[in-house]
Order: sequence, then structure tokens, then C-alpha cells
Amino acid sequence: MKRTIATALVCTLMLSAAGCGAASGEGGSGFNKEPIGQENSGAAGDQAKAEDAENASGSDAKTETGSDAKTAAGSDTKTAAADGTDSAAKTEQSSGSDGGTKSDLKGKDLYEAFQKGEARVKYRGTGDIASYLETSKALEVGKSYTIEELAKAIEEADEYNDLKFSSEVEYSYIDCGRDGVPELLAKAWFGDEFSLAMIIKEIDGELVMCYDQDSWSRSYVEIREDGIIEGGGSGGAAIHIEDYAYVDANGDYKFYYGVEETLTLYGDFYAYRTGEDYVVIPTEGLDRDHIGVRDYYFEPRYEDRTHYYEYFTIDDNYAEVTAEADYDDSNELKQRFAEAGIKTYTKSEMEQKLKDRASEIAYPAG
Repeated sequence: MKRTIATALVCTLMLSAAGCGAASGEGGSGFNKEPIGQENSGAAGDQAKAEDAENASGSDAKTETGSDAKTAAGSDTKTAAADGTDSAAKTEQSSGSDGGTKSDLKGKDLYEAFQKGEARVKYRGTGDIASYLETSKALEVGKSYTIEELAKAIEEADEYNDLKFSSEVEYSYIDCGRDGVPELLAKAWFGDEFSLAMIIKEIDGELVMCYDQDSWSRSYVEIREDGIIEGGGSGGAAIHIEDYAYVDANGDYKFYYGVEETLTLYGDFYAYRTGEDYVVIPTEGLDRDHIGVRDYYFEPRYEDRTHYYEYFTIDDNYAEVTAEADYDDSNELKQRFAEAGIKTYTKSEMEQKLKDRASEIAYPAG
């Protein structure tokens, strides 16, 4: 069951937990748009995806992937290629079941070959956070693709037939882990609403996809030049979602945490424990207009998540005014969570959990 709460408020996420500032800090990665030859693009169901895709076509909102932020150091404008699929044979590659991805080229030379359609990137299936542009269904793990082949596979896997590759890809260089070795950040557009961001790394003469995540008119992805990733969007009129992650110097994707914040409660609250397992928290008789709930998780995949809940109090201007007394066992909302078998956490307890998580995955601070 989808968690949606209808109300007129569009909320702004108010995160004070340690590490959030790092994720949303200055210095996003800029992109250089390059047209290429076109061949032919902490949870929603197929029906919701179809409705969202239809509604997105009329939206005035603009999807972000850090394109308005500062340009990454060392970012260069690249040459477009009109014959991406066929010209991949131009690089010196060894043959293999995946079409051959090994090359004598290294670093930026190999990245430039990929941008020209002369090299392929291997899909590993790790760091795959895409939802609408379902790369996990469109691409085969271990197989390598030019940018055109990748886009065409996504188009063909789209059961609603409304994702069309726009022949426009934006490129820039970033430095994951700040080790002085560049990675290629690519953003491919599918129409005006949908985009797919990818971090690509050259490892021993082979390009591998370390991470991919899509965004659209009601969501965004921002990638800093050090590999820190912030994503977010709207889950409903009063629901805002954000998640934080990073790609390290080895090209490994590490999810920090996600949080779904609900401001004001309209009707009963659906509290998820793990995966699709949820309980209903009745809210009748409570001051719903002055209650907020944050749902934290440390797993990127919805079906794998364990949820941690923090409730808080807001005033008429939606500012948080939670007092220590609100965490007492006598608090009626806390009691209703407890009766449903759901443990709630104070703000300081969640801040400590986020600090522990940051230490566990060596999340870059600052």
C-alpha cells in the first residue's frame, strides 16, 4: 500500500542530523551538454508510475542533477558522435561475450572515447538506484553498452512507451574520494522530464558503471565533485523524501541514509517495519495539524529496509517546536506507536544513529 497523506502543504525537509550538511554542501558538479546520434528511453507501483509519467508531461518543474551547481574541477567540453553504436569498434578492445570492453586507452582518453560512442561501459548492477528508468530490467549485468545502446535498451524496456531518448547527454569530470583520479559523470535525458545520472570509472582499461539514479520533475539528484550524492523529491503534498550516499575512490557505491518526512497527519499513519510489512497507527483525536513524523532507513532498496521513526511537534508556521516532554511515555502518539509494536526515537537518538552510520561506511564529512 502506498503511503500518501493528502494536504495542501508542500513541505521542506528540516534535517539537523550530523552529515546532512556534507551531503547538501557547496560545490555540486556541473555538466557539459553534448548531443549524440540517436537510434531510438527512504516506493511506487506500476500503476502509480504510469500515472506519474503521464502527469509529468505537463509539469513546469525542472529536474536537477547538480547542473546549476559549480562546475567540477577539470571538466571539459567533449566532442559529439553521430555513429555511437558502430564506432565503438574504433577503440582497441579485446573480444568477449559482452562485446569487448578492455582497451589500451586509459583515464580521460577512454572517457572521451565513450563520449564519442567509441567505447562501452559495463553494467555491474551495483549502485543501481533508478526507479522509473529501470536499468535493472533494461540492462544485463556483466554486459557493456555504448551510450546509445544503453539508451535504446531503456527505451525498449519501458512498458508504457513514453520514455524517449532525447539524444542529449551532459558530461563532466568528478573525483570520487578526492584521490586525484577522475571519474566521468554522465546525465542522459529522456524527453524533457526524465534523466539518468551515471558515475563511470575506468578500472584497468575497462569502463564500469559504479552508480546510476534517475530523476524527474518531482525529484532531483545532485552529485558533488567528490562523489557525494543527494537525492530527493515529493512523495505527496505533505511528504518530502531525501537520501544521501557516495561513491568512493574505488568506485564502490555506499548508501548513507534516507528519510521520509511527513508534516501534519491526515487520517491514519502507515508505519512500515521492514519491506512491505506495515501497521496502521490511528490518529483520531490527536492534534494532527501540529504533528510531524520522520521515517529513517539505511538501505537503498525499499524491500530491504528497516525503519526508524521519530515524531515531532510543529507550530502553525510548520516550524519544529518539539520539547523534551514530548518524548515522555505519556505522549499519546508515542503510546499509539508502542501499541502497534513500533519503537520511536528521540531527535538526539536518531542523530547518534546517523553518526554511527557515517562511521560505519566512512561517509565523507565536510
